[in-house]
Amino acid sequence: MNALARHSLFALALSGLLVTAGCAHVTPAGGAKAAAQEYYPLNVGNRWTYATTFQGQPQADLTVTIVREEKSFFIDDRPAPSRLRWDGDGLRDGDVRYLLKTPLSVGTQWLSVADIKTVERYEIVTVGHEVRVPAGVFRDCVTVRMEVRLSDTRAMENHMTFARGVGIVQIRTDFRDGARILPQSLLQLKSYQLKAR
Repeated sequence: MNALARHSLFALALSGLLVTAGCAHVTPAGGAKAAAQEYYPLNVGNRWTYATTFQGQPQADLTVTIVREEKSFFIDDRPAPSRLRWDGDGLRDGDVRYLLKTPLSVGTQWLSVADIKTVERYEIVTVGHEVRVPAGVFRDCVTVRMEVRLSDTRAMENHMTFARGVGIVQIRTDFRDGARILPQSLLQLKSYQLKAR
């Protein structure tokens, strides 16, 4: 696969980018919205660096930095930048999709219609679990599965894992063909720097 196709898969993984604990709901502290906002801190200067692989082969690290705030959206510095903001329902990426929605409970589902041919189906699949990545061990994580169906038997799947107080710590993208799962890309948090509000 060429570099442009790899970049597109990484962009899909970041837009929308384990073991289930006994708890099936994140206990809100200060309300559900406040608790959800802890899973992706938005502030100009916040930076995350990811170790990346594509089809098992190491790729260059990917660093994402929030560079400005514009009309309540936080804009990052990727070539196709995300426009992120929290609203009463969750973490919005632009005007089209939510990356994370309340309640932060296993089974919470939502849809996003990216264009006339692309419907993204989201579901929170795990809550309160632990994830180990190069940046360390993160507890109290939430994982969202995003699926884009290509046919009755084929789909692209994207598992985004958010850690409380940190943001996205892991994104795994797979191609599903019937019962076969073919790993495509993996992004794992390597380092991060968060600015105080």
